[in-house]
Formats: sequence, C-alpha cells, structure tokens
Amino acid sequence: MPAYVDSQVEKIRGSECETTVSLLLGVSGDQEAVIERVEQESATVDSTLGRATLRVTAPESVVNALCSIGGISSIEIERDDVY
Repeated sequence: MPAYVDSQVEKIRGSECETTVSLLLGVSGDQEAVIERVEQESATVDSTLGRATLRVTAPESVVNALCSIGGISSIEIERDDVY
C-alpha cells in the first residue's frame, strides 16, 4: 500500500461505480512495471509528470486495486488547484 493515500481516494476505494476519476500516482519503484500493472487494472496512463508521477484515468471501481500495486508511493485525486 502506498505511504500516502489522499483522503478523497480513501472515500472511493470501495466504490463499484464506473465513474472515471483522474489520479496522480507517485512512483517509487520501476516505472515501466507500475505502468504495466496500472493498465492491467483497466486504468489509462495519460502522461508522466516529472520523473516520478503518473497521471492516470480510471473508473472508481478499480481504485482499490490501484492502491495495491507495488512501487506506488502515493495516490491522490488530481485537483485543478494544485500548482
């Protein structure tokens, strides 16, 4: 489990909803391996931000599975007010 899980992510971890959310995943392990696992969970890696963050789009129903992927150090909801 990531060292940091955003409180908004915690709220949707058990969701079965197919509503799409945008997430920021901090990667501390092998980035290519993490990308492969994220895509196996029916999520899409939209872009890489810097050297250690992935912007991911995923249905709420897979957020819990994303929290279980090794090599992820943090997971949070992408917000427009973050600079």
